[in-house]
Amino acid sequence: MTILLIGIFGSITLFYHCIIFWLGRGLRRLENEKHSSQSGILPKLSVIVCAKNEGHRLPQLLSALARQKYPADKLEICLVDDRSSDRTGRIIEEFAASRSNVVHLRIDDTIPDFAPKKRAIDTAIRHTTSEIILLTDADSTPGPQWVQEMAAAFTPNVVMVCGYSPYVPRDSLWQKILALEYFSHAAVAAGGVGAARPLTCTGSNMAYRREAYLRIGGFAGIAQWISGDDDLLLHKMHRAGIGEISYVAHPAAHAPVRPPRTWSEFKSQRTRYASKSLHYEPALTLSLALVYLLNLFICAELLFAIVGWWKLFVPALTIAIVKAAGEYLYLRRAAKLFDEEQLLPVFPLAALLHPFYVVLFATLGQFARFSWRGERLAAKENSPVVFPRTEESRR
Repeated sequence: MTILLIGIFGSITLFYHCIIFWLGRGLRRLENEKHSSQSGILPKLSVIVCAKNEGHRLPQLLSALARQKYPADKLEICLVDDRSSDRTGRIIEEFAASRSNVVHLRIDDTIPDFAPKKRAIDTAIRHTTSEIILLTDADSTPGPQWVQEMAAAFTPNVVMVCGYSPYVPRDSLWQKILALEYFSHAAVAAGGVGAARPLTCTGSNMAYRREAYLRIGGFAGIAQWISGDDDLLLHKMHRAGIGEISYVAHPAAHAPVRPPRTWSEFKSQRTRYASKSLHYEPALTLSLALVYLLNLFICAELLFAIVGWWKLFVPALTIAIVKAAGEYLYLRRAAKLFDEEQLLPVFPLAALLHPFYVVLFATLGQFARFSWRGERLAAKENSPVVFPRTEESRR
């Protein structure tokens, strides 16, 4: 039995390293695109921000949006107040009153089979007529060239562009570990896009063509999942095969967001992220399941060693070290692409915590409820929503 277990998890470790190698090839394809993009053609673009009770965060974002180096006549800012009970609505009203290119939308209710954030995004998209939709979150602080860099990535064949949202600030050790963990998501996202098989992205920095969104039916089929306005839509866009998906790693295109401040906030956020993993495509779900089993084996054997059961400790420790070595080599390469080398010194501690992190949140994501913007939610609603068809979506 011992030899069998070692063989099984040794094989999974080899599979894991094959994935890392594959992602590395994807990164290599992106490295030539690290330079800042410049384009003489600037499309009409709408920045969409959906906010619920974000009155304490919005002013910083609105200041960042006001500083964007993009022609005002081609930039629309669409701000959606999603059932806020604080100062959010008033802040948006004051900002909209001072600028002609700002649109203020208000949502006062919920639809049972339509996740609130997806509904807010869909409402804004169907309200605008801009060619490009660019999304970020209320706690984001993008730099002044953010809109220009993301827009310039839309070459004729590109229908979606993914970007990076680094965690800032990074003053404490906890914040640095969180920043590295969140960066690892971006590294996987970039590698997947570079390998022409997009895996994940972040809704705080992503853009797509409005026509492409309508053509694939928007969030139809995934609307009931509370999370997934980013990666589930990414997968749907990829499956549709209507154009290319790109990734912008250049620092000017980053849209920093704040890290979770408390364990409770972090737990709810990561549980929400993991809650829709069973809705991924079968191959991706199977791969994630194998990675989960690998980390579960490492955690179990390390914990068994504490109570004196050492039979598989050495093989498990060896597998953990080999796993971490592959991760470090990949993240070091990605860090150069993203200019994030300063995150690497905390990798040893993060690698020690990583197996327990994966097991905890992969498990909680399938069974636990979580809090989001003051609401207690489950992973999804009960039935799919029927979307209105448009002339563009019929083509």
